[in-house]
Amino acid sequence: MKKFYLINLLVFFLFLTGIDSLAQCGMGYTQAQLNWDNVDYYWNSGGNGPYENYITDAMEQSQRFGIGSNYLTIATSSNALVNPGSGNHADNTTHIGEMAGYTGSDVQYNPSANGQFITITFNNAVTNLNFALYDVDASARFDFAAVNGILPQLITLTGGANNTIFLNGTFAPYVTSTGTNAANNVNTNTVTVTVAGPVTQITITATTIGTDAVFWLSDINACVTGSFPNNYNQAPNSQPFTGPAGNQPDYFIVTPDNNSAYIVDPATGNTRWLFTDASMNYMNSFGYDPYNHLLYYISENVTVNPANKALKRYDLTTGTITTLVADITATLGIPTFNYGVESAGAAYYDGAIYVGIEGGKYDPSGTSNDRTRETIFWRINLDGSLNPTVAYQVYASNAFLDASTTSIHDFGDFVIKNGVLYDFNTARNSSNYSQSKYQHFNLMTGASTIYNNPGTTSWNGQAGMTWSGNLYYFRATGSGTSGVGYYDEAGNNSAPLNITLIGGGPAWPGGAGDASENFRPRCDFGDAPASYDPVATSPAVHERFDSLRLGLTWDNEWVKTSSVGAGADGTDEDGVSTVPLLDTGTFNYAIDVDVYNNSGANATVSAWLDYNGNGVYDASEGVTTTVATSASMQTVTLVWWGINTPLLIGQTTYLRVRITSASKGMGTANPTGYYDVGEVEDYQVLVDRVLPVDLISFDVKLHTDNTVKIDWKTDNENNVGTYQVERSSDGVNWNRIASLNAKNQNDVQHYSYTDNIPLKGKSYYRLRITNKPDGSTEKYSVTRTVTIQSKFGIQVLPNPAVDKASVLIDAPVADIATFRLVGISGKVLYQQTVNLKQGMNTVPITGLTRYQPGVYMAQIVSAEGIFTKQFIIKNN
Repeated sequence: MKKFYLINLLVFFLFLTGIDSLAQCGMGYTQAQLNWDNVDYYWNSGGNGPYENYITDAMEQSQRFGIGSNYLTIATSSNALVNPGSGNHADNTTHIGEMAGYTGSDVQYNPSANGQFITITFNNAVTNLNFALYDVDASARFDFAAVNGILPQLITLTGGANNTIFLNGTFAPYVTSTGTNAANNVNTNTVTVTVAGPVTQITITATTIGTDAVFWLSDINACVTGSFPNNYNQAPNSQPFTGPAGNQPDYFIVTPDNNSAYIVDPATGNTRWLFTDASMNYMNSFGYDPYNHLLYYISENVTVNPANKALKRYDLTTGTITTLVADITATLGIPTFNYGVESAGAAYYDGAIYVGIEGGKYDPSGTSNDRTRETIFWRINLDGSLNPTVAYQVYASNAFLDASTTSIHDFGDFVIKNGVLYDFNTARNSSNYSQSKYQHFNLMTGASTIYNNPGTTSWNGQAGMTWSGNLYYFRATGSGTSGVGYYDEAGNNSAPLNITLIGGGPAWPGGAGDASENFRPRCDFGDAPASYDPVATSPAVHERFDSLRLGLTWDNEWVKTSSVGAGADGTDEDGVSTVPLLDTGTFNYAIDVDVYNNSGANATVSAWLDYNGNGVYDASEGVTTTVATSASMQTVTLVWWGINTPLLIGQTTYLRVRITSASKGMGTANPTGYYDVGEVEDYQVLVDRVLPVDLISFDVKLHTDNTVKIDWKTDNENNVGTYQVERSSDGVNWNRIASLNAKNQNDVQHYSYTDNIPLKGKSYYRLRITNKPDGSTEKYSVTRTVTIQSKFGIQVLPNPAVDKASVLIDAPVADIATFRLVGISGKVLYQQTVNLKQGMNTVPITGLTRYQPGVYMAQIVSAEGIFTKQFIIKNN
């Protein structure tokens, strides 16, 4: 007795725990529903409608359906369990006496013998499993069993007024009914089934089918593991880049009415060719995997081929086309109908391919016997090697109104975002599109929102999505034209932008075949260490444009590959054939760059040499030039004049060269960032001694008021040509004033030169050192400065003066100065502004008789200082 009491207490405790757990899902679980309103439970109807031999017994007896982010399999023990009658659907609304939480369509079963059963198996254990069985009547008995793996689970049943429940809350409850045959509009013979779980499988056995064997299975609710990811399309390294002349377009892939794929910028309508599959007339059903750069699609011809069941894949990295699945029915159990895999849609989401199968209809007479099939959306899971493993339904919609020729669903296309399937339904009847709509189906909850076409004209189209998550429709806009427009996810469309094909590839034929998720094309990146591209979304990057490049080749990469030697890009780095050494000290560094600009307009070539070794390309380290358009390769020379590096012999630094259209405005401030055309190349530069001489010192000093002494010392001279003394008034423009031959001795040597005619004011001096054979290699010293104070020469004539005099001013430079007449006490008696030219100037002064005879001063006040000359005023 004690042992029996403990067991019953445990069962009672588990029962209470299970009831409490139904209130919400536990940690790691999410509420989900399999809603029969939005999937198709098909059956083998033989040669009759609606499935006319497209469904086999094996397909009927084992069907998979998505429930949230998981799936379940419903298997029947006999092909006789499902038989709703010729022309009817197994998922139907025949039973209308429903329970709250289990409304809408239900699955009709018609067991033909006692003991037939249904098994529902979940791919992952679920909790809080619950559903209803309708019409358990007419002396029927149903038994239930549930397990988690091999462990039995407790089951709770709730019966209607005409049902009796036995062993409730145990591992093996069952329910019986009275002999009453309940009508389809009441729920008095409804049994609800609840398993707190976790549970992986539940079996429903029609132990006794009674006198009315028909019953219905309601929607299935459960807490499932996991959930659907948000922003799944935003794969690493798929975000569009930003740039100084405009950001990279947020592309997606489209196909018009031909067998080629293109990428479209929905902000402008500009479109570029991507690739062609010439095996058939058209491409369709695009789903793009941005993680592995794979496009899933189907090929089709003008004439529909029901036997076409192949799913293909294009590898955008290798440029190869493969047939992923030759027959999706034979391999994955996906039934196809009179369109095969053609004229439908596809998407890629959550690591899986989603494929649509056009339903069509059964139409033996063209009149009242017309029966629609459902258009079905399937998820195909992939393994770690990206091979398909299992397929299951996630969504379905009637293709036609039953017993009519009115189309109510037509692909269009679909796309999946954040666990919601957006069905772009383009149904039309003749030229009337009033049946077209957007349907948002929540894959987790089964909830659905519909936005109907507010008019009768073409409204939506193929479904495209950008990296930012914006949705777009893509459709034909006229004969030979296509357009792309924004969909706001609330039933509103923007006006379409016309598609414009730019670049090469097959001509745009118009129309709209399909569209896909976001796509970032392969580009050319720099490959210097990561510090040279500090912002991940704005590295040095260019999209390919065959008429504008560096050297003969162009690289195609998905991401930037940094490398210590700047060699990750391999042999495509061919714009600079020879990278010169960087000398220590002050030096002119020059490179020759091979440039191809056949764009029809000017291009800009900019380059940066990190000669200060700080790990970034500074604007001050850049040089730039303009290259005219030409059908031939051109070579341009870029020079960094008089640079001085603190790097030591044996160290390395980096060089970057970029080319783009001159209209982009690229300058020395743009070593990074996106450009839509051009190329970038990085090179490692070795620091070493270029000329065989060590410049120990270089001094420039004012020797006298009017001479400058230049002295320098060297060591280890070997094959040095000349030391050329250069002078400049502005530090930019230089003139050679002397040239001394090198002594080429191994010990310390002294050199000296005197500039006897120096410039007035501030002057700059440097040494240009050349090698002996031809003087082509050069090295520069640091720059030194001296200042020679400028002086104004002043004379007053005549002196003494009586009534008037002339002040003669010898100005060393042109200047605006002030002339002042100053008394002996220092008082300014008169002043005027004078514009002085370089050289001799005359300033007349009159009316001197007004002043007392005596000593006075003529002064010039200028930026160079105050200069004074005494003179005498006397009486007549």
